[in-house]
Amino acid sequence: MYQGFDPQGFLGWVDTLSPTRLALFCSLAMVGVTWFGIIFFKPFIRRWLRKQPGSNDLVNYASAGFSLFYGLLLGLLSVTAFSNASSVEASVYREASSIASLYRTVAAYPEPLRGEVQYLLRDYTQYVIKKDWPAHNRGEVWNGGNLRLQVIQQKLISLQPIDHTQSLLQEQSMKYFGELNDARQQRLTGVSTAIPGVLWYVMIIGALINILLIWLLDMRLTLHMILGGIISFFLGVMIFLIAAMDRPLQGTVSVAPDAYKQMYDHVMQWDES
Repeated sequence: MYQGFDPQGFLGWVDTLSPTRLALFCSLAMVGVTWFGIIFFKPFIRRWLRKQPGSNDLVNYASAGFSLFYGLLLGLLSVTAFSNASSVEASVYREASSIASLYRTVAAYPEPLRGEVQYLLRDYTQYVIKKDWPAHNRGEVWNGGNLRLQVIQQKLISLQPIDHTQSLLQEQSMKYFGELNDARQQRLTGVSTAIPGVLWYVMIIGALINILLIWLLDMRLTLHMILGGIISFFLGVMIFLIAAMDRPLQGTVSVAPDAYKQMYDHVMQWDES
């Protein structure tokens, strides 16, 4: 049965394109539809509107009101997509920072507990980079990271402080562990973070109405194609911007695990042996 336009399916196809190709696709698609209508549909539309005096003024009046609301919608969607991406990226840096802080704090634990916990933290970091991130790019959340954190928590709790210093050390370790777990949960919410499909319907319908209003203008063909091309090109750029930043862990311009890699190289790599 026909289900209609599927925004998520479309975005899944968009993910296969590089940012440059996506920008060209969105911009050229808008320009192509606009020029196609100006060349092939404008003669029929103008024949219908020819009896209406001052039709350009009426079209401009309608276009001004429509552009105000549609521009506001695009602006809000752009800010929302950027805010979502920034929030997920911030949680990634907080998680990487918490891992590094916990790793350094655990260095003061007595052996063999110190080596066990540091090994588990290195294993968790590698899991995030090599397993979690490819799964996130496919829109999946795996449970391996949660299981590893449970083991780390049990190891931290297993320390039996013999003096006040070790009590403070364990307290500080549990604090960093809590920050790590909170940041991880915020990161996982980014897998499903996306602009609702209904807003994509509204945005696409608005783009088509904008193009239709361009078709209704009466001017020389060359000037009409130039002005229509400029407006539709920028419209395509705005749609590209929203599509690229939407779904921070899956989209074309997605958050990368660079924070974990840099932290691992600077803090953990020397202890691999």
